[in-house]
Amino acid sequence: MKHIVSWSGGKDSTATIILAHMLGLPIDLIVMCVLWFDKKRGITGENPEHIAWVYNYAKPLFESWGYKVEIISSEKDYMHYFYKVRQKSKYPEYVGKYYGWVLGGKCKMQGEKEQPIKHYLKALGKPGIDYIEYVGICADEKDRIETLMKKKGKRSLLAENNYTQPDAKRLCADYGLLSPTYGIAKRGGCWYCPNQGVPELARLKQQHPELWNELVELSQVENTITRGFKYGQTFESVNAEVDAYIENQKYAAMQMTIWDAMEE
Repeated sequence: MKHIVSWSGGKDSTATIILAHMLGLPIDLIVMCVLWFDKKRGITGENPEHIAWVYNYAKPLFESWGYKVEIISSEKDYMHYFYKVRQKSKYPEYVGKYYGWVLGGKCKMQGEKEQPIKHYLKALGKPGIDYIEYVGICADEKDRIETLMKKKGKRSLLAENNYTQPDAKRLCADYGLLSPTYGIAKRGGCWYCPNQGVPELARLKQQHPELWNELVELSQVENTITRGFKYGQTFESVNAEVDAYIENQKYAAMQMTIWDAMEE
């Protein structure tokens, strides 16, 4: 029987790998699915700092521990869903238009991350017979644990060893395996995700203007059904909020500099 870890690079799945390593439990394969914004141009949907950490640090380290790490790709990218043409609708005015922005809370890209892993595991055989999947669920996630108990072939090392979510994060930090995502944002996810707050979007615009410009270009595409980038809020409106936030941060930094000079 093979032992597999479905790895996202987040604290819980990373802590699962560390814990298995600590306990001397077998891991035959670590598999991760990378989402894409535009496959043709090689633009992933992953946070740039996070995906660089995965390839340049975490993956080589796990391989040095003797684990095989395989990174697979989503089948469809964000561009596929944005430029997909609506063929049928109870609203005639929608037919023939691009779908446009992928809606927050109904993100098609979540399925693109899950389905390749499911297909990969299905090829290994029957769960609980041909493989065991270690999943990153912590002891303080009661509802997820109850759901896990109903599924064959899945096991949570974190829950079994009473590791809570803060414990998982601390374990990753202790091993130097905490993704840089946790130092720059409240949550992981794609760089284009509308669930991000204004501070995270402002950081994207300042530190990765080439990615921000990708969103600017999409906002100018005509003949789309969805015009709201963030829960009904247009990209233009979000962009204005981001600019205001950046200006406020600059002003606050300037004020601090003035106060520091006065104290000296």
